[in-house]
Amino acid sequence: MSFFHPVWLSHHQSDINPYLELLLYKGRVQLATADALYSDGVEYTPAIGVLNDLKKFLPQVKSVLILGVGLGSTVSIIRKRGYNPAFTLVEIDKVVLRLALEFLSEDSEAKIDAVCNDAQVFVAENTKQHDLLFIDIFNSRTVPDFVSSLSFLSNCRKSIAPGGRVAFNYIINSEEEWVRTQKTFASVFPKHHVISSDINRLFIGEVV
Repeated sequence: MSFFHPVWLSHHQSDINPYLELLLYKGRVQLATADALYSDGVEYTPAIGVLNDLKKFLPQVKSVLILGVGLGSTVSIIRKRGYNPAFTLVEIDKVVLRLALEFLSEDSEAKIDAVCNDAQVFVAENTKQHDLLFIDIFNSRTVPDFVSSLSFLSNCRKSIAPGGRVAFNYIINSEEEWVRTQKTFASVFPKHHVISSDINRLFIGEVV
């Protein structure tokens, strides 16, 4: 039945997300809130857009830092493409992180370090650099203000190795905020471009 319409699997809640549900759709397990889709297996459109854009860079990637985990779609998509970097997953919601690790445990060869922490705190304290950083932090369909702040993006830059890449998943809810976010991102990552993925906008930046 899941190939015709989403099939409800289970309901979950946490202090951060009062409503979470797992759905099965076309054979893929999805993680959704009341009004947003957080994860869509190997068909998660933002991750596909990022990885298609970076397909020539992926063979060089040895470590990936993901801020905002969902069910680990980005990990699954990278692994499906035949790459096996070391992944650091940072997620503030312990319930979401637990669900992600349950599904990712099916891939016994994936190299995963899971951290339950606020991404803002993590990047401020982090000293390790990664080849690829994917910022995928939402509160339902809204990017929290701190994610597009100069201080947060600057700390993210410190977590990226020279020659590395950053991808930032964004949804436009206000034209004024969108313009401000573009300016802030460009000030931290002057070498960058923006691609569209459905309703999302994906910043792709390079650390030079």
